[in-house]
Amino acid sequence: LIEKIREFAKHATGIVISDFLYGVITPNVLRQITTIAKNYNLPIFGDLQCSTQLGSVLKFNNFTLLCPNEKEARIAIKDRELSLEVLSRVLMKKTNSRNLVMKLGAKGFISYGVNKKGEIFSQAFPALVANPIDVTGAGDSLLAVMAIGLSVGENIFCTSAIACCQAALAVKSMGNVPIQFNDLKNEIIKIMDIKNF
Repeated sequence: LIEKIREFAKHATGIVISDFLYGVITPNVLRQITTIAKNYNLPIFGDLQCSTQLGSVLKFNNFTLLCPNEKEARIAIKDRELSLEVLSRVLMKKTNSRNLVMKLGAKGFISYGVNKKGEIFSQAFPALVANPIDVTGAGDSLLAVMAIGLSVGENIFCTSAIACCQAALAVKSMGNVPIQFNDLKNEIIKIMDIKNF
């Protein structure tokens, strides 16, 4: 695994770690990936899936972006009482993450970034589909778009708006179905009511 990551890192613009906690992302693998990313000056994007396994997003340090849901963030911080805003800021500080997407299920998500002065700022993005058919793959779709946008230098809010449209497409069909570029483009045009795109 590490050899393949080294091989592909030479041609990559970023590294995505989507950890389902089945034992693949061991402490050694994580150390090796962060070293490779540093050697090639690559951003790292991380997500952790805690619904069936127990883990902590706190193991992802100095990442460009973390994408936990509220439950995963509360498990990591070990606090059920903090407001969502404080929880997100504490998580960013503890992990030294430059950006954070706090996933809120049917309520959408909130994106957090850090400006040049070191101040954290945020913007909420609502779920665009009131009655999703299947939420499988929505978080993965969101992470994929966020990783692509941020790895090519786009700002977090523009990238989040596109990711919001991508997640909307993901929940409109049954199963984890790949989303095509033209489908995403058409969804953005429809949502933004753009006549000439």
